[in-house]
Amino acid sequence: MENNLLRIGQEALTNAIKYACASEIRVELVYNDTQCILRVKDDGRGFGVGSIPLSGGFGLLGMSERAERISAQLTIQSQPGQGTEIIVTINP
Repeated sequence: MENNLLRIGQEALTNAIKYACASEIRVELVYNDTQCILRVKDDGRGFGVGSIPLSGGFGLLGMSERAERISAQLTIQSQPGQGTEIIVTINP
């Protein structure tokens, strides 16, 4: 579980730096006995979530597959000009 969370976080950071040209990136990991949430939010260029196929670039397919492997919920929130937020929620 830890390795998959790490890799999802790495991919989200790589995307923010490489594609979004973000000037600020916030990473938050919150966990307790009932839930774990990884949140990566950037102020980059953003994109239309429905306009990028999961099989295309940006590593979205890899993030989705890793989340599925650990029974996590992956949420991608983004709009052009508004940055991107990747949220991974695990409810053990």
